[in-house]
Amino acid sequence: MKQTSIYRLILPVMALLLGVSCSDWTETENIESTVLKPWEQDPALWADYTAALRAYKASAHYLSYVRLHNSPSPASSEQDFMRCLPDSLDIVALTNADNFSAYDTEDMATMREKGTRVLYQVDYAARKAEFSGEAALKTYLDGVIAAVKANGMGGYSFTADPLDAAATAAIVATLSAAKGDGQLLVLEGNPLLVSEADRAKLDYVVLDTEKAENTTEVRLQVLNATTYAGIAADRLLLAAEVDAPLQDADRTEYAAVEAMARCVVEFGPLAGFAAYNIAGDYYHAEMNYQTIRTAIQTLNPSK
Repeated sequence: MKQTSIYRLILPVMALLLGVSCSDWTETENIESTVLKPWEQDPALWADYTAALRAYKASAHYLSYVRLHNSPSPASSEQDFMRCLPDSLDIVALTNADNFSAYDTEDMATMREKGTRVLYQVDYAARKAEFSGEAALKTYLDGVIAAVKANGMGGYSFTADPLDAAATAAIVATLSAAKGDGQLLVLEGNPLLVSEADRAKLDYVVLDTEKAENTTEVRLQVLNATTYAGIAADRLLLAAEVDAPLQDADRTEYAAVEAMARCVVEFGPLAGFAAYNIAGDYYHAEMNYQTIRTAIQTLNPSK
């Protein structure tokens, strides 16, 4: 009986002591950590690197162009910001430019340092219902022009509605007149939607080949643009959804962005390629980031 009583007294004490020990082992401790950005680690090396980037982008090479839905609310991860884009990209069109954020403002300095042109996208084809008339469209475009100037952006991209030639003409007239030195005006879509007289005001046309299922369709769109619309081959870019497939003439399936990069050479040479919907799985080592880099290196292997 005495032995049993002793055990009853000892066991709670041991449990208490073990609890104290475990809490000591598992107690969290704050550890200070400083993450240095590349330009903070070695400013001189970063300056040399960005100078080389700007020289590359000023040289003759195939262009790489992406759409980015910048600064969504709420943001999901770094994939939503310009700073996550490959350094060798030439042009990025912001599809959420109306909501240009403080983070975008911060990233713009780095984009300019890398020589990447950032465009304000006017997606008229998708947003036509928001502009009830000529005055509403003019007011919106005036705001776009002011934002491009205030944020030091590299120009404009736009889409056109097939049933609204007057609005397309107004967009081209307004944005081409506002374009400054070094800025671009890019149509994303069919160049036949722009009047023949206005096509010369476009710096580049990104064909809507992201809808194509095979390279034969892509070839026909290139011929349509160069023959009927009279767009020079060196002003054409081919678009692809970053996670879509594309079949070649033998019905072999490839990643659309990589296959489109090869089409740029085979059907031209054209100006370059454009990748859409790049945010999904962007950080996966074998997914979108690597796909875009592979396409860039396919077209510019010695750069």
